[in-house]
Amino acid sequence: MLKGPRGLLVTLLGAAIIIAGAFYFGFQGQKDDAETSRLFMTHAAAGETAEAHALLSASIREQHSVEDLANLLSGMEVYTDISFPSISFSSSNGSRSTELTGTGTTDSGCESELRFDLRDGVITFFDISPLCRGGASDA
Repeated sequence: MLKGPRGLLVTLLGAAIIIAGAFYFGFQGQKDDAETSRLFMTHAAAGETAEAHALLSASIREQHSVEDLANLLSGMEVYTDISFPSISFSSSNGSRSTELTGTGTTDSGCESELRFDLRDGVITFFDISPLCRGGASDA
């Protein structure tokens, strides 16, 4: 066991490494969760509903089919600018929870408020308000 100034230095250095590691892995999870949310939006706008559906939690997938999701998101415009300036992150018992809040903007200028909740990288809730839909319809 080191004592004196060297012991203090080793202890502080060890603590700094542990804290840096926690920040790195925590922020990496947030980055991955933001990317998962963007990927969901991209698949949904491209009509790749099965791929978007696969990013949802098992409980949501059981309650809502791919067809339900396709009907909900039909005609969705492509969001060319998606940002999540507000990210809330917590970890408990080895499980990571993230809440992302931000905006998405389409080329036509339509802007939506976005909210995604994820647990361990899987979407457990999403809200796109209002959903920007492309083109007018007479139907």
